[in-house]
Amino acid sequence: MAREADGAKSHQKEPTGSQMTDENHLARLVDLGIALSAEQGREELNQKILMAAREFTNADGGSLYLVNREESELHFRILVNDTLDTFFVSGREAEKPFPPLPLYDDEGRPNYRNIATYVALSGKAINIEDAYCAKGFDFSGTRAFDAKTGYRSKSFLTVPLKNTRGTVIGVLQLINARDDKGNVIAFDPVIEPIINALASQAAVAIENSRLLVAQRDLMESFVHVLGHAIDAKSPHTADHCSRVPVIARMLAQAAVDDKRGPFSNFYLTDMEWYELDLAAWLHDCGKIVTPDHVIEKATKLETIHNRIHEIRTRFEVLRRDAEIDMLKRQLAGEDAGVCEADFNARVSELEAQFALVADANIGDAEIDTDAIYALHDIAEQKWTRHFDRTLGLSWAENERLSDTELATLREPGPENLLMDREDHIYQGFNRGELYNLSVPHGTLTSEERQVINDHVVITQDMLAQLPYPRELQRIPAIAGNHHEKMDGSGYPRGLTGDDMGILEKVMVIADIFEALTAVDRPYKRPKLLSECIAILADMRDKGQIDNDLFELFLVSGTYLDYGRKYLRSEQCDEVDIEQFILSK
Repeated sequence: MAREADGAKSHQKEPTGSQMTDENHLARLVDLGIALSAEQGREELNQKILMAAREFTNADGGSLYLVNREESELHFRILVNDTLDTFFVSGREAEKPFPPLPLYDDEGRPNYRNIATYVALSGKAINIEDAYCAKGFDFSGTRAFDAKTGYRSKSFLTVPLKNTRGTVIGVLQLINARDDKGNVIAFDPVIEPIINALASQAAVAIENSRLLVAQRDLMESFVHVLGHAIDAKSPHTADHCSRVPVIARMLAQAAVDDKRGPFSNFYLTDMEWYELDLAAWLHDCGKIVTPDHVIEKATKLETIHNRIHEIRTRFEVLRRDAEIDMLKRQLAGEDAGVCEADFNARVSELEAQFALVADANIGDAEIDTDAIYALHDIAEQKWTRHFDRTLGLSWAENERLSDTELATLREPGPENLLMDREDHIYQGFNRGELYNLSVPHGTLTSEERQVINDHVVITQDMLAQLPYPRELQRIPAIAGNHHEKMDGSGYPRGLTGDDMGILEKVMVIADIFEALTAVDRPYKRPKLLSECIAILADMRDKGQIDNDLFELFLVSGTYLDYGRKYLRSEQCDEVDIEQFILSK
């Protein structure tokens, strides 16, 4: 016998010992509503819903299905059965008792044969006294299950889970109601309103949980999109925003796992792990406004392109001038051998000078004062320009030239071999050739370095504007303090170790280690692990990074685990970590 459960019956039964009074039902529903609203774990929420429904009905078993995102199938989520001592939860790969139930057939017709899909499609509850006698539904799967397990599925109460818009989002199915002695009986119609009320509460709780997950997924996806966009902005820092979170998580996990060392009391909640991941992905978000020519500056003369080619052309002009001078002297009757010797000497001088300029342009080694003086001497040499230097300029380039310069540059005249012109200074940068070549170390001028450093300030400003929930309030600090140092020598705030939390110190090491080990930086060759650890150890000795975290980074093998997975095999050399451990 099957009937639609409308929740309204004219007769009442006396409650047995296994049944609760109406007052108990109401109190239990109130308590359950509070519990469901507080539960955020999806699996725990599903269990709580099913357990409560079984408690109300004294059902031997039950299962919960949820409609998939495409609203095409019912997906199994949880099953419990006391007699069979069975407890199944979806997602456990070795335990998949039921496949999804299609809501429509191949031709798009609604599937009313299965009781669960009928309830999902119709939105009506069904109470069946005996499945083997019921008509209108296909219970062949139930019979096959019973034949396999020796179970007898008899009474069914199947109710829809409707959200606040009245849309069915799932189905709750209870099997085999029992009396006080454990005998299987039909589900009492009196309890149906309670189960319907429970189903409504459950649907709201599930929908709220889904909304929270959707919001979290949306935020996480947006953060990842932003991180990947920053990585994609420059092929020379590709993967930095996605790899720093990997190192940060690995080091944080090592700290959580440290049960006897200085981090024995350190742990992270799920939200704190989430907070760390988001902060790590966002730590360089300010670079989205950093000019490309600064990020891409692989050599000192690079702007959009490496200007060493222009300077080499000038050297070529001087060499050709020397050759012409040699030939003119020979034609004038001077000794050919003397002329050739002077020419060869001049060529050797130019080659040495250009080698010095080219070497200074690389920026991978510090140039001393003598080299800078030599560059100034080289710069004073003259070459003759014959063509109008104002031709082919953009409107913006012409605007940077004064009227006097425009008149002068249109006529042929001598120019320095290396030039620092007034029109080299614009948009806050000095692009002067001699000025840039004289940078003592690296490729960036002081103003370019400041712009790079300012990405942290911009990161902090950007992140400070977001309305974080209470659990994520530390994201700006964790993300924005990754260039601070324990001794106060970092930037932008000059914080010390006492001003920073453990996760901020984790980010400092993660950011430095990724930059040291990166293989895509144009201004340096890929470093070996041993070199990177030695540099970190030197920073530790100077008090710039946290010693406890650095030693944990070594003894936990985090550096090596990351290296084996993300670095080139030739970078992963042997590291004698014992020489770097102070707390022996």
